[in-house]
Amino acid sequence: MTVLKQHLAAAAGVIAALVLLLGLAPDAAAQQLKIGYADAELVLVNMPEYKTNAEKVQRQARSSQQELEAMGTELQADMEKFEKQAPILSPEKLEERQLELQQRYADLQKQGATKEQELAQFEADLMNPLIERVGTAVNTVAEEKGLDIVMKSPGLLYVSDRVVDITIDVAKRLGIQVAESDTAAQAPAQ
Repeated sequence: MTVLKQHLAAAAGVIAALVLLLGLAPDAAAQQLKIGYADAELVLVNMPEYKTNAEKVQRQARSSQQELEAMGTELQADMEKFEKQAPILSPEKLEERQLELQQRYADLQKQGATKEQELAQFEADLMNPLIERVGTAVNTVAEEKGLDIVMKSPGLLYVSDRVVDITIDVAKRLGIQVAESDTAAQAPAQ
């Protein structure tokens, strides 16, 4: 979900700038703007592809974790074996084994970081096309409804009755079902 949160964070910055701009705009100009809002995350998580992709990411994460745990268990066993053998090893052999175990530990740490990056990229590769589809649907619905601005719903604290919730329309545009009760629960107070 990191990719979605990055996109939403970027959108929040734009929204903050628009709110500031609207606050400074003359009342007549601000009243002429048609504003809508949508819960893009609600639409996204209701897409069948999202659920499939989230499962793929979870499977990949489990697989990576199991692989790293197996390597860690093997390293731990070798470290315990080394501790038992240490008193009888020559100083050269002792230093050699210590360096070897330290290198394996460093390699394990590096592999963990690499797998984390790979997982994030895998998630982005799966989710970005869905996020783009939601964004395109928001733009299309906004144009159809003649909206000047569309804000993200969960970030709004107050919405007047002149502002239009387009979440259901965006979901329909994508051919998915989102219960109106879900959007009502997320809607800010009016």
